[in-house]
Order: sequence, then structure tokens, then C-alpha cells
Amino acid sequence: MRFSRFFVILQVLKLKIMKKRYLWLTISLMLLLFCSITAKAQSAEKQRVDSLRREIPKLKGDDLLQAYFKIYNLCYYAGDTKAERKAIDDLLKEADRQGNVKKQATARTALLYYYYNTDQDDSLLAQYPAQLEFMRKNGDWKLYYDIWVLIVNHYTFTSKSNTALREVKRMYDDAQQRDNSYGLGLASYGMGNAYMNIGFQEEAIQSYERCIKILNQAKMGSSTLLDVYPYYCSVLSEMKNYERMLEVTDLWRNYLDQHKAELGLDSKTASSSYYAYYYNSRATALMGLGRLKEAEDLLKLAYEATKDVKDNSQLTVFYNLGQLYMKKGEYGKALEFNNRIIGNAGHDDPSGLLMLKKQRAEIMLQSDRFDEAAVLYKQVYYLADSLNLHDAKNQLNEFNTLFKVDEMEQEAARAHTRHIYIVLIIIIIALLLIMLLVLYFMRRMHQKNRELAVALDKAQESDRMKRSFVQHVSHEIRTPLNVITGFSQVIASPTFRLTDEQRANIVESIETNTREITNFVNELLEFSENESQNNYPMNDCVNVNLMCKSLIESAETVNNGHLQLLFETDIDSQLTVTSNQRALERILKQLFNNAMKFTEKGSVILKVVQTFDKSSLEISVTDTGIGIAADQREHIFEKFYKVDSFKRGLGLGLPMARRIARMIRGDLLLDDNYTEGTRFILKIPNK
Repeated sequence: MRFSRFFVILQVLKLKIMKKRYLWLTISLMLLLFCSITAKAQSAEKQRVDSLRREIPKLKGDDLLQAYFKIYNLCYYAGDTKAERKAIDDLLKEADRQGNVKKQATARTALLYYYYNTDQDDSLLAQYPAQLEFMRKNGDWKLYYDIWVLIVNHYTFTSKSNTALREVKRMYDDAQQRDNSYGLGLASYGMGNAYMNIGFQEEAIQSYERCIKILNQAKMGSSTLLDVYPYYCSVLSEMKNYERMLEVTDLWRNYLDQHKAELGLDSKTASSSYYAYYYNSRATALMGLGRLKEAEDLLKLAYEATKDVKDNSQLTVFYNLGQLYMKKGEYGKALEFNNRIIGNAGHDDPSGLLMLKKQRAEIMLQSDRFDEAAVLYKQVYYLADSLNLHDAKNQLNEFNTLFKVDEMEQEAARAHTRHIYIVLIIIIIALLLIMLLVLYFMRRMHQKNRELAVALDKAQESDRMKRSFVQHVSHEIRTPLNVITGFSQVIASPTFRLTDEQRANIVESIETNTREITNFVNELLEFSENESQNNYPMNDCVNVNLMCKSLIESAETVNNGHLQLLFETDIDSQLTVTSNQRALERILKQLFNNAMKFTEKGSVILKVVQTFDKSSLEISVTDTGIGIAADQREHIFEKFYKVDSFKRGLGLGLPMARRIARMIRGDLLLDDNYTEGTRFILKIPNK
């Protein structure tokens, strides 16, 4: 989780900037007048704070509240968090004393954003339910949804994207029930961020477009739209959809120009960080389309707009300038800007550091500094591998946490049903096993990389396999988990009156899905074991006929007479071969299970013959099932490929079986000439 993917450096830097900026965008549009902070401005603001505090004893009523609010405003932009917290407490205390609900709501919201901006996560999560209830009780729906989307973004930007999606779904349903356009727009924004963080670009784009449409139609949410456009462009950039990115930046620029007064972007501040984000995104699109001169002109504007700004927005400009000059072949300039970012960004952001090192390595490579490039690419690989492992741990830990939350919520209501506890324990074990498998899988990828020349390729392959593995795992486990959770809630709820027959059916369904999860975990374990095994000792004396008969008998216990299971042989009953019996059994069991799964009626035939020259044995498994289409046959031995996506399984069985066959000096083939179903042929040496 996302298993997060690591983002391009533009995304990493923007997330940091927007997290802090969003506080005042959601409280009051007037605060946008202070979009950049300089040392001189800090001094002036401190003087204004001191002046206002001297006036406090003389003020009463609304004037006193306004004074506290201005102090709070100035302390925030001066960067004095200690003074900011005191100002919030003063404002809240006075608003409570006067009974001013509106200012109470403002102060309560400001307190949550203070926790958010200062990374006091425990305080944020502990207090937000009470503040959300306060807004709901007093009908302040704008701040109600502002607080809610803040929590969604907190989960998203702390690598808990699944929790974020779960929370934002509740938020969207709530806004839909209230028919609140602002809430629907903010929920779509939060949903887009969560999808972006786990790499679902198409879903993120749809969510951002829905947010823009809803908020524009409702003629509200100006501050939120200032966040949506940069994120939207980041996703388009990652997908290399530069034409669409240009169209979005046109809409973005029109929005900024049309709302200057509303957003506090008058002629004096029009070149602020807000326009710098626009310049950066548009320049990225132009570079992607090869229009380097236009991109350079925009980046110069962005550089001028951010040269006096005390936040990270200038680092984004430096990164883009490095990309531009690298494309132009001016590697000295490109390296200069890369150095300036590394010197200012620090090393507390592994994702950002990874992208900076990748940029530096590309500069070295293109400028023929191969030794330095090789060292950097090696660092890139190890850092990427570390991030992949960390993402895997985070996502699996989050699954475990979500499960525990559900268990705690339902525990009191289902104390009388022991079946549910058994299912929950199995799920926890399954999740832990999956986590271990992912860690082991990623570690193997790391160990296999021994050659510096392929370091970058290994990093990319590791990332691809991680995404594919997690997506398949999530897809396959979600359905039985949803069934188990849903029926658990039905049994646990005191409002449902179930007959004994209904309860028995539900328990049977839970047990069936539990077995599916168990089979799923067993398949993962078997695949992992096979991947880790480098050879199978060829020291077993195997009676092929006896082994095949045993397989038929084992399959019949599951078949229960549904299909006709047959065994045919033309070899002597005492004939034995020197091979590995366990490997042969694993291959044939996989082929037989597949045949039974994809055959509704008819027969499955296991047959053993000798080749014409008697150098090999051919063991075939023939069924009368759905068969395999001609255009799919070349893919069936690829990992995760499935002929029927509605059948349970990961698509690992056939690739694993072929790998084992070749490790015991044989091979596994599909008989293209058989058209009545499917026939697989296992060839092994007849020694």
C-alpha cells in the first residue's frame, strides 16, 4: 500500500506545500492575502500582534473576537506555532464565553488544522469526532465537510489510503444523503487524492473532474479548486497525457484570472506561488510535447515568482529547470539546479530523494560521465527496493488495522457466535502470511540483482511486480472478505431476526468463503516455495502408474461423482523412473485441479504413454471443459494471467507447474490439436 507508488518529485513537493496551505483556504478567503512570508513581513506581523494585544483590554463583543482572530491569523503567517496555539485558545475561550457559535466553529476548526500542520496525529484523530458533531449539531455544513476531508487527507498522506477510501466513501454518502453539493465536491477531491496515492490514475482523474464540475456548478469551493488543479495535472503528467494536461492548465489559468479578487490575487500578488504552480505544470506539459522554448519562458516566470518565497515551491521550479536543461543538452546547468534541490530538500523524504537521484543519474549518463551514473543508478535501485518493501509493510499493516477496527465494533453484538471469531482469526493469519510473502518476494528481487548494468531495470521490474502482486492479492481477497464481513454484521445485528435455516445458510457461506481464503493463502505459499527452490533432487524411484492412480483417488473425494475421472496407461505396471516424486505430484495435481475447475460435465482423463523412441514418458490430462481460445494460448503460462477472470485464483498454477517441469529436466505443453476441451502434456525423461 500505495503500497504506495512513489511519485514524481513534483508531486512529493506539492503535497508538502498544499498540506499547510489548505488550512487557510478552508477557513477564510481573506487569509490568501498573505501567500508568501519574508523575514521583513514576519517582523511587521509581530509588531501588529503586539499592537493588537495592547488593544485587547479595551475591546468587547465582536470587536474583541475579531482582534483575537486577527492575532491568530498573524501568528500563523509569522510561523510562530506556539503563539498560534495560544491565539486559538484565546479565541475559543472568548467565543465560548460570549456564546458566539460561528466563532466557536472557526476556532474549533483552526485547532484541528493546527494539529494537522504540526503532525500531532493522535490529538487530531482523538478530537475530530467531537468537532464534527459540533458542526453537525449547529448546521455549519461547510466546516463540517472541511473537517471531514481534512481527516481523509490525513489518512491519504500518512500512507493509509485504504482507510482514506473507506472514510471518504462515508463522507460522499453523507453529502449525497443531505444533497450537499459542497460536501460532494470535497469528497470527490479527497477520493481523487486517495486514488492517486495508490496508483489508480484513471479513478483519480474521474474524481478530480467530478469535483471541479460540482464545485463550479455550485459556485463555491474556490480554495479547494486551487488544490485540485495541481493534483489533477500531476496525475496527467505521470500518465504522460500532455495534451490533456495543456487543456487543464488553460482552465486553471482562466480560473485564477477570473477569481483574482475573490482569492486575494490582485496585481501585486498575481505572481505568487499560486501562479508558480500553474507555470510549473504547464511547463511540464510543454516539455513532454517537445516545446522547450515555451517551457523555458514559463519556468523563468515561475523562478521569479518564487525567488523570495519561504516554502518549497521554488524546489519544484529547480527540478523542472533541471529537466529542461537536460533535454536541451546543457548538462552543467541541469546539474546546478539538481545540486540546489538536494542542498535544500534534506534527506527526510525518501521518495523525493529517489527522484532527485534518478534525475542526477540521467544527467550524468547523458553527459557521458558513466562511472558516476553507474554509482547513482545502483543507489537508485537500493532506495527503490527499500521503498517498495516499506510500502508493502504499510499496506498490509493497514489491512490488519482495518480488520481489528471492524472486530472491535462488532465484538459485543456477536458474542454468542463462535463461528465469526474463527473466521476473523483466519483472516488475520492470512494477512500476516501475505505480508511475509510480499516481504520475501521483494527480498528475492533484491538478492537477484548482482550486475550494476541492470540495476535500473531491476528497480523498474521490482516496482511493476509489486503493483501487480498487490492488485491481484487485493482483488482476490476482497470478495470473500466482503461476504464474511457482511454476514457477520447480519448475525451480530439485534435488528435482524433469523430463522435457524437462514442462520445455518449464513454460517455455511462464511465457512465456504473462509475455505476460499485458506486455499488462496495455500496457493501463495506453494508459489512462494516454488519460487525459492532452485532445484529438485532427482533421486526418487517413482512408479508412475501407482502415482497416477493415487491422484485419481484423491481427486474423487472432491469430485463426488460429478465428473467421470479416468486413468489410462500403456506402460508396464512395474515401470519406474528416476525423478522427484514430490515435483511430479505438484504438477499433476495442479493440472487435474484446473481440469476439474473448468469442466462442468463430461470427463477428465489421466493418461501415461511412452514416446516412440522410449526416451520419454508423456503424462497427459485431458478434459471436456471450456477449452482455451487460440488468442489466449500463448499467455496461459504467464504469471497472473487467467483465462476466465470470474474463476477464483491468482493465475499462478500453470507458470509454477511449467517451471517445476523444466527443473526436473522435462517440460509442460498445451496440445493445440485437441479441440474438445483442454489437454496438457507433461514430458519427463524415461530413465
